[in-house]
Amino acid sequence: MATITKPWRIIDLINWGTDHFAEKGISNARREMEWFLCDVLDCQRIDLYIQFEDLLYKNDLIKLRQMVQRRLSGEPFQHILEKGSFYGRDFMVNNNVLIPRSETELLIERLQIRGKVNSLLDIGTGSGCIAITASLEKLAENIFATDHSQSALNVAKENMKKFSVTNIKMIAHDFLQSRFKSKFDVVISNPPYVAEDDIAGLQMEVRDYDPRSALTDNADGLSFYRRFAEQFDNLLKPGGNLILEFGENKQRDDIENIFIEAGLKIEFFKDLQKKWRVVEVRR
Repeated sequence: MATITKPWRIIDLINWGTDHFAEKGISNARREMEWFLCDVLDCQRIDLYIQFEDLLYKNDLIKLRQMVQRRLSGEPFQHILEKGSFYGRDFMVNNNVLIPRSETELLIERLQIRGKVNSLLDIGTGSGCIAITASLEKLAENIFATDHSQSALNVAKENMKKFSVTNIKMIAHDFLQSRFKSKFDVVISNPPYVAEDDIAGLQMEVRDYDPRSALTDNADGLSFYRRFAEQFDNLLKPGGNLILEFGENKQRDDIENIFIEAGLKIEFFKDLQKKWRVVEVRR
């Protein structure tokens, strides 16, 4: 996009952006260019193809070029658009929270199979996508969501307003250091599970843009699971269970050992990529 004074057709921009992103190794190249254009033009994806001969002029092209440059620098497209998709809804995100991942939707699916509960605790809520989705899907009557980061809670509260959710109580809390005074029917969490030694090997857009405290426990990646095992009876009512995400196949055996040694029953579940992703824990 060397010159931005001449008009460009929508279809030319889609094709140019797709080629440019693909050259830089962005796997979802065409879709990301479509998302940027939809944001600039405030339209739906189908509109791009209905109006594909329409022209973009200087101001819109300047905005689009800035988006493209940020993406090519490695910044996640979710940060550029200030939204991330989870369970079919767009949540506000920024660099204070983990970008929602489709794999995490398995937590909601397992919660649905369990059925509606009275009390649910979401530990490390981040953007609030898990707790808010549980509310919108009517999976719990009373929901509590915690995070050690007040900046993350501020984002979660904005998402509560966006979706007009009122049955979630957001609390600043450090789970590794503090206990809860109440017990819950279900505790759900996508905790920091990346080992400190593995941080350097993450994709740049994860390593450099997701908050480090949402990625790693600054240890072996298992600190939260040990804490969940230790605190199980303090967290859960009789018949209650944990539903936890973890870091794929390589962590499965370690997590199994942690909970078995605590005298707890476990069951593992695979995500859509057939990787072990979620563990359910019961007494």
